[in-house]
Amino acid sequence: MRNSIIKMAQCWEWGAQHFDRILKLFAATILFSLMAVTCVDVIGRYLFSQPLMGSVELTELLLGCLIFATLPLITWRKEHISVDLTDSIIPASVKKIRDSLFNVLVSISLFTIGFKIWDLASRSQRYEEVTEYLEIPIYYFTYFLAVSCWLTAITSLVLVITQAFNKQYDNQG
Repeated sequence: MRNSIIKMAQCWEWGAQHFDRILKLFAATILFSLMAVTCVDVIGRYLFSQPLMGSVELTELLLGCLIFATLPLITWRKEHISVDLTDSIIPASVKKIRDSLFNVLVSISLFTIGFKIWDLASRSQRYEEVTEYLEIPIYYFTYFLAVSCWLTAITSLVLVITQAFNKQYDNQG
């Protein structure tokens, strides 16, 4: 049992290295796109009195994708915002159990949220929902949000496993 768990964690580690690069590149591309849309919109609005049509829609879609693209990365690096008021008085063993329980709850929550978002994406695809001005199909983005939730949920479970075996990676220090 232990060997199969370790093997599963190693497979996820290998995949996580590649996902890490892909998600970073994707997030950087989205961030650059947000900057470009804002720049073109502002220049067009103030210099030519012609704002970029649909810039609000593009910004909303890109910002949602940026947040969800970085969610697995933030989870893996343990960079969530946290309040550590009681950490100085709680023993290390209790902290380890607390963190593991928290990661399990996060994982369960994100799996559930991912399935709900997937259902919304399916419904959006069936109804052929598009954005108001640019008529961009919404379901592409919604499916991405669901997949990102699932990746983050798996990442949280892997954190529980790696913590159980006292393994820490360079980017988690």
